[in-house]
Amino acid sequence: MEMPTGELGQGNEPPESVEMPRPTVAPLVVSLGLALLAVGVVASLAMIAVGGLVLVCGLALWIFDLLPGRGHMHEPLVAVELRAPPVLATPGAVEHLERDKPGYRLRMPEQVHPISAGVRGGLAGGLVMPVPALAYGLLSGHGIWYPGNLLAGMLLPGVGRMSVEDLESFHLPLVLLAIVIHASTALVVGLVYGVLMPTLPRIHRPIAWGALLMPVLWTAASYLLMGRVNPVLRAHVEWPWFIASQFIFGLAAASGLMLSDRKNLVLSGLLGGIMGGLLMPLPAVLWSVLSGYGLWYPANLLAAMVMPGMDHLPVESLEQFHIEWLLPAVAIHLAMSASFGTVLGFLWPRLPSIPAPLAWGGLLLPVLWTAMSYGLMGVVNPVLQQRVDWPWFVVSQFVFGVTAAIVVIRSELVHIPPAGRGPDRWAIT
Repeated sequence: MEMPTGELGQGNEPPESVEMPRPTVAPLVVSLGLALLAVGVVASLAMIAVGGLVLVCGLALWIFDLLPGRGHMHEPLVAVELRAPPVLATPGAVEHLERDKPGYRLRMPEQVHPISAGVRGGLAGGLVMPVPALAYGLLSGHGIWYPGNLLAGMLLPGVGRMSVEDLESFHLPLVLLAIVIHASTALVVGLVYGVLMPTLPRIHRPIAWGALLMPVLWTAASYLLMGRVNPVLRAHVEWPWFIASQFIFGLAAASGLMLSDRKNLVLSGLLGGIMGGLLMPLPAVLWSVLSGYGLWYPANLLAAMVMPGMDHLPVESLEQFHIEWLLPAVAIHLAMSASFGTVLGFLWPRLPSIPAPLAWGGLLLPVLWTAMSYGLMGVVNPVLQQRVDWPWFVVSQFVFGVTAAIVVIRSELVHIPPAGRGPDRWAIT
């Protein structure tokens, strides 16, 4: 590397420039070529050829930049009066933290639950979790083997081509695969929960109840009401996206309740419910537009909760705009938003605080497991994904999360000693 210009033969004058490597896009081009080559191994020979060509161009460009006189440039230095003053070291000592003084134990808790508690919680939750799924299989008439066969379909694409009668029958390979999937997922999710538990912050009581109580109540009310009025049309609802809308409503309503005047909690809950109702349709509309159903499909499904004759209509009619359907849908949505917001405001002073493991176990784990299962089954078996009754599936996740959280809460706490010299350490002089 050359010396900065002006450093030699200029006495004590500061240099005017410094030699720097010249910017080049060659590494990015080489990386793109390697990525295209890797994709081409799975995709096609044409992709391999394109990746090889891009890789050769990137290497040539990189080698050309490394030739003498081409890979460097002189960067002018800032004037002396504009430069930052030099950093001067001041000798001294670091003040030690003392118990009961500000800053002590600021980031590290004194006691935490061990990781093994998360593993035990995952195994316990895995044992209790199949109960709602088996209850759904019996109540729906599909039988106890139906949920297990659907679970095995997460990894076996051929299960999607099986008829409903075959899915209701006993198949030993499918049952064994379902047990392996369920046990391994419960163990991994429980292990993740045990690792994350010491780092998870406390959830405020309105947010915890708003993200747990409101979605469960709204989903249960909608599911039961549509099952009573339009059981055929209920199958057209994409329930994971529906439940995502309920979480947005619960979080928005609780946030509005916390930010508003707390002197009149019922009125604050009403306003929070209206605010949540305005944000709640976003996931449903986004899913409808991305799936090709159009903008009005979710509103027409919502109107079907009180209009029984809509279950015989074709899907094309539900994708079109109808003012006679939009007005009932808006009225139902506003009424339910205001009602659940008012209930949250009325119950807020009476709701007990939720421990952090229980709140996260009932909120984080069900969302993670549902999203993972929904995405994996959508890739492997899109047809089979439509046969899963997702509200019952989410109920199973809540059972798992709450059970795992209870096991973690009831486990023993491990004390974390403070940093510094301890009796089991060598003296450092």
